[in-house]
Amino acid sequence: MTETIATAAEAETLIHRLQQGVWQLAALAVVLRDDPARDPEQKGQAQQVLVELGLMSETTSGIAPSAGLAEFIRRGRSDLAAESAANILQSAGMLSGAAAWASQDDDALLAQGRGSAQGVAAFKMFGLPALEGLKDLFDGESPQMLDVGVGVAAMAVEYCRTFPRLRVVGLDVLPRALELARRLVDEAGLANRIELRHLDVASLEDDRAYALAWLPAPFVPRAALNAGLPRVAKALVPGGWLIMPHGKFHDDQLKNALSRFQTTVYGGATLDDEEAQALLRGVGLEQVLTFPTPEGAPALTVGRRPSGQS
Repeated sequence: MTETIATAAEAETLIHRLQQGVWQLAALAVVLRDDPARDPEQKGQAQQVLVELGLMSETTSGIAPSAGLAEFIRRGRSDLAAESAANILQSAGMLSGAAAWASQDDDALLAQGRGSAQGVAAFKMFGLPALEGLKDLFDGESPQMLDVGVGVAAMAVEYCRTFPRLRVVGLDVLPRALELARRLVDEAGLANRIELRHLDVASLEDDRAYALAWLPAPFVPRAALNAGLPRVAKALVPGGWLIMPHGKFHDDQLKNALSRFQTTVYGGATLDDEEAQALLRGVGLEQVLTFPTPEGAPALTVGRRPSGQS
């Protein structure tokens, strides 16, 4: 159990550190974001913050990422700017009265989308080889992916760029997000490969259509998740895979509390590993397991439609 703060001085120290942490995260986003319009002095001062944090260092050619930060980015966290901005914008939106993810402003939605898109590189490197038969399906004539809660379609765009044969069908119940998604899809020149539907997953009627389905539990209300899961399983081709991101709940009670809090902001379902696995098995999926994921990333529980299932 976490030790209770006993004195006003201890409370003041902790709260001040939390307040500074927000600005430190903002400095990281400013430095790593490619923004030619950014005030050079502001960016320079943000770099100095990162130097003091040990994330950057002074070199003969200027300020550069530390060896640790450079390695972290190489391991698949290439869009830390978007990820950092997403955390700040989402919390700011919630504090300004946007009680749910769907109520947040365009900047927050776009930042969340860009943050999600960075997971595609890790999926290609680690996920695709680990999911039996999926590479063969992706190498097929017309592979399709289902993206539930497509949002602004940043992840769908990145999947299409990464896998040139892939087509993506994206579902969302938020018209404003779909408007942003259409803009991003058109700008990427992928309107012929990404189909956007204003549709709740609980109303999905596709059958044996998708090699891969993405169903992020933190963004899908419990009732829609329960109703939609059997439909998503039915929409997979035999041998196709479902990936369901969800919260991590282990020994760190602060992280557990934060995960539950964030899920209420996103408006979705709170699941632990065991419950997520039970849900996938309950709709007939096999080879169900929860992958270990890096710090800061959601848990990923996966399941496969039996290859011989008609």
